[in-house]
Amino acid sequence: MVTTDLYCGAYLLSTGGALEEIKVDRGRRRPSVLFIFSGEDVLARQREFSSGQAVVNLARFKASMIHLKDQMFGCLRENERGERYAGYAGGSFGA
Repeated sequence: MVTTDLYCGAYLLSTGGALEEIKVDRGRRRPSVLFIFSGEDVLARQREFSSGQAVVNLARFKASMIHLKDQMFGCLRENERGERYAGYAGGSFGA
């Protein structure tokens, strides 16, 4: 499952989704970040988030948000220096 939404990504990560990779999409005026998740329930969790039915453990969501931001900014910094970002393979976070 791919998303550019940081909040959706933090929700997926905080509910057991595995962050497989982060990529920079250079197809726009400003680069955007693609978060790539896997796991058996990620599509169902994404639908919960999109429909407003998501319920979170706030401490876990906050930790997931901080983790995603750290990874995202690291990826963007590497991209600005012209380096190729190979991705992030970290599995689930805080589950």
